[in-house]
Amino acid sequence: MENTNITNIVLDKKIDSYGYDEKNFIAPHEITVTITIGEYRKLVAEVATKQADIDKANSDRYARNLENEKLKQEISELQSELYKIQKSKNETIE
Repeated sequence: MENTNITNIVLDKKIDSYGYDEKNFIAPHEITVTITIGEYRKLVAEVATKQADIDKANSDRYARNLENEKLKQEISELQSELYKIQKSKNETIE
């Protein structure tokens, strides 16, 4: 009977907290983990660093895509110019 009550309390907490942003409370007899402030700071620093790495990668990708588009445009212009040169050369030969 005791286990059923505890299970119901934990389930009620999980169901009631759906969409509740602050999940910093525990139900009775719920398993929790305790970390030191140093471990917490390290965790926060790692998350912040990873986000900065992701932002940098996205920025680099944007720059590469922009450069690729410029190069594609340059290739297209050079192909067009080459076609015109070959066409004029063929006309002069004939």
